[in-house]
Amino acid sequence: MAFATEESTKNKSEVSGDSMLNIRLKDGKYLVAISDGMGTGTEAKKSSTQVMKMLENLLLSGFDKNISLELINQALINQNKETFATLDIAIIDLYLGNIEFIKSGACPTYIKNNRKIQIIKSNSLPTGMVDGNQLETFDKDIISGDIMLMCSDGILDANIEYKNKELWIKYLLEDIETNNTRKIANLVLNEAIDNNFGNIKDDMSVMVCKFVKKD
Repeated sequence: MAFATEESTKNKSEVSGDSMLNIRLKDGKYLVAISDGMGTGTEAKKSSTQVMKMLENLLLSGFDKNISLELINQALINQNKETFATLDIAIIDLYLGNIEFIKSGACPTYIKNNRKIQIIKSNSLPTGMVDGNQLETFDKDIISGDIMLMCSDGILDANIEYKNKELWIKYLLEDIETNNTRKIANLVLNEAIDNNFGNIKDDMSVMVCKFVKKD
């Protein structure tokens, strides 16, 4: 599995409100995730960092993923302040060739295989906003050559040309010919920045993974 990330911070903001995570779990699966704290700057960073740290600590301590996510949601609610964060998770099982997607208020995930693009999206609310499990989960079998792209809404919302924001990334990925994860992440980030003539209106994070079957 090849893996690359790119990120950029909102103009005039000292710190990004986005956080990313890439860990190997005890069962041998890999977890990659993006969290976008509500708002910008230091407070947003606190929210997304808190969510990521709790997620990592709980899962590496052996907690079931569903219980872990319920505990994170309840912990944010119990703080008695508006602490919200999106949570976009992909749990990758390279042995079985499967990906489980878990989304809480997160952007669509894109799966590219040559010029074919699959979009995985949900309508769930961010973590910490309401009581109860608001998560949406999806499963996909991995095909050799699949490239997975996850991003924060700073990337998604950068293009003002399309009413349906998810389409500009889809069309861009269709036209990208390279399979290099670093180049793809860089191309998507730079295109998002160029969409607003270099004015970065929100924190931007993009994560790209490539899956190739070994002989």
